[in-house]
Amino acid sequence: MPFKSSRPVSGEEEQMYQNLEVIPIHSEDGTIEHVCLCVYDVTIQASQQQELKRVSQKLEEEHQSQKVLIKKLEDAQGQLIQSEKMASIGQLSAGIAHEINNPVGFITSNLQTLSDYFNSLEKVLKSITQTIGQSKDTALNEACQKILKQGQVDFILEDTAELITESLEGSSRVMSIVKNLKEFSHVDRSEWSYANLENCIESTLKIINNEIKYNITLEKHYAANVPDVFCQPMQINQVLLNILVNASHAIKGEGTITITLQSAGDDFVEIHIRDTGCGIPEEIRERIFEPFFTTKPVGSGTGLGLSVSYGIINKHNGTISVTSEVGKGSEFTIRLPVNPSAEAVDNTDAKAM
Repeated sequence: MPFKSSRPVSGEEEQMYQNLEVIPIHSEDGTIEHVCLCVYDVTIQASQQQELKRVSQKLEEEHQSQKVLIKKLEDAQGQLIQSEKMASIGQLSAGIAHEINNPVGFITSNLQTLSDYFNSLEKVLKSITQTIGQSKDTALNEACQKILKQGQVDFILEDTAELITESLEGSSRVMSIVKNLKEFSHVDRSEWSYANLENCIESTLKIINNEIKYNITLEKHYAANVPDVFCQPMQINQVLLNILVNASHAIKGEGTITITLQSAGDDFVEIHIRDTGCGIPEEIRERIFEPFFTTKPVGSGTGLGLSVSYGIINKHNGTISVTSEVGKGSEFTIRLPVNPSAEAVDNTDAKAM
């Protein structure tokens, strides 16, 4: 029962909370002659319960915000996978990183602060409960236990701890996805630079993880001492993305994608991407690098992915080729020079279209 307090327990208390227990006193003939009123001051316990509920509610709101952010980010990843133009991917990744990092930062900070608050409140509540439990006042002890049970304090403590853990895990997941997008797009590395192709492959695989994680077995064979290649890393990632997505779409049901990275003499590096998909019929194999040519149903692709990839590799003085057998799968081979010609590097305005 809340009462307006003329003597608050602390400077922060505006009301006193008291439990009122009415005990009838019977006479010898069974009639009630007197009534005993027992009033217990439970202001501190009530305040602690209210604060715990407030923290739990706020934490639940933060947790829901995390779920919304994760859903939006996964949707953005889906859009990124379908994108077939290098510039769009870079801009989208940069926008995601900028828009997501800021709210995730303060959400994570708030969650950590709430965790500290919760730990403090939990310690205080347990200390109060222990102190009352050691009291010789049996009635007070019983009243305290009754309040704790009615307020489901044990459940609130346990559930709040789980909410904190889940929310922090969600925050970590968002930051990890954003990091992968940054590594994939290399928005700060659009110029020519030496790139480790193994890193390019790995960052691209992280982006398409949703496409392959359920039904595709991934095999990777990276040779030792493969030299870095002087290239435009974001464009090479675009090529890898196009080929890997096509490979995953070619596999109906379960299958395998095998990626091999190796040196080809002292001056070239090769990437082989082999799938166990449906394969490409011989009569259309020579046309797959033509603009707007696609074997997918209408509305499922623009037919520019492999054409863009061909243009990018050609601009790097490299080659891209395919071997395929219907019913057994296809293998794409990308061959890049470690150091392309000066003319290729200087021609930075060339468009891979």
